[in-house]
Amino acid sequence: MRLTFVVHQFPPRYFTGTEQYALAVGRELQRRGHEVDVFCLDPAFSEATGPWRESHEVVDGLPVRRINFWGSLARDWARLEYRHPLMAETFARHLQAKRTEVVHSFHLRYLGGDLLDRARGLGVPTCVSLTDFWFLCPRVILMRPDGRACSGPPEGGRGCLPCHAPELALELAAHPASEQLASLSTTCGGLSKPGWDLRSKVATHHERWPYLRERLLAADAVVAPTEFLKDVFVRNGVPSERIAVAGYGIDAAGIAAGSAAARTARPPTFGFFGTLAPHKGPHLLVEAMAAVQGECRALLRGRTSDFADYSATLLAAAARDPRVVVQPPFSFAERPAAFGAIDALVVPSTWHENAPFVVLEARAAGLPVLASRFGGLVEVVRDGVDGELFAPGDAADLARRLQRLVDEPQRLADYRRAVVAPRSLAAAVNGFEAVYARLRR
Repeated sequence: MRLTFVVHQFPPRYFTGTEQYALAVGRELQRRGHEVDVFCLDPAFSEATGPWRESHEVVDGLPVRRINFWGSLARDWARLEYRHPLMAETFARHLQAKRTEVVHSFHLRYLGGDLLDRARGLGVPTCVSLTDFWFLCPRVILMRPDGRACSGPPEGGRGCLPCHAPELALELAAHPASEQLASLSTTCGGLSKPGWDLRSKVATHHERWPYLRERLLAADAVVAPTEFLKDVFVRNGVPSERIAVAGYGIDAAGIAAGSAAARTARPPTFGFFGTLAPHKGPHLLVEAMAAVQGECRALLRGRTSDFADYSATLLAAAARDPRVVVQPPFSFAERPAAFGAIDALVVPSTWHENAPFVVLEARAAGLPVLASRFGGLVEVVRDGVDGELFAPGDAADLARRLQRLVDEPQRLADYRRAVVAPRSLAAAVNGFEAVYARLRR
């Protein structure tokens, strides 16, 4: 079968959960004899080398077409985030050249929902994997700027303007015809044009969710990795029967063996692995460690460049406790040794985490997980069995639980024995193969 994967970024330069999963699934399908190619974005929107740049390469056996464009390619940057006619036209030609039989979309940010339109127009069935909240939220994380969680686009998407574009919301409110301008995006049925004028800029934000919802409902198959993620979309108007739930799968064998080999005698070590970002909550682990007594350590590994100001504050706080160590992120090959260096993973997120891959990797390494009682994390941690759930954003609650693990080493050992290996990559790919076969029929 000839398959084209679509994703907003791809290894080797980008290697967070979504692209990591797309690569793993693609490699396994290629191993089974399918022809898999990747159509992806390179999200580096510099204007240094031209308005439209493409590269063709092979990543772990998968042919990859990588596209980048200027931030000022069109008159409306916000619209390009979800609606990109030039990208869609390029994609249509790509599908024809590859003679693609099924399109599998893992993420469409800055590629555009209209890629699904072009596939459908060519008679190519589409499978959409929901990996986060991008369809619902232009900020992706479904969280307001003040840190409060959001349940979905208010007022059918019109309520997103003050959150995502506050300066534009103020400009609209000050306009003498603000009500009429705000209603135009509804009366024109989503057919507004990009432009620099106030009406066009407002319409871009108001139309985002209705536009993407229509494309999502037109997909031939939609898959979510957790019941939680499915429920969020259902609560925002997507019929329940349109979304199938199929958990992520990973190749656990290499992680399990490598982490066991890397394990040494040491004080209890608690790890945070991921981007050092406010919504990921690594500061909560640093704060909690300050209240924990006894011999223990914390190891934080992640990028500091994405949220530089936050990371600087975090590093300064960590430096005050010699038991807390902050290191750069680890490579794919370094994963087993990284998990072998800790005794429990801490996931202190303050946003609606879905099913973070770091938790699956920790499970593959046989590690207990302490996580916020929030979002999809509730589905992947059995509280009091193979880990613990603590109050989101509550460093004191986390500290109490860490202290108990330090004081009661048997509890940590019991959690470790209860860990169940995650779903295998082979099982996940079996499920996708069944979906592809059904779509072809």
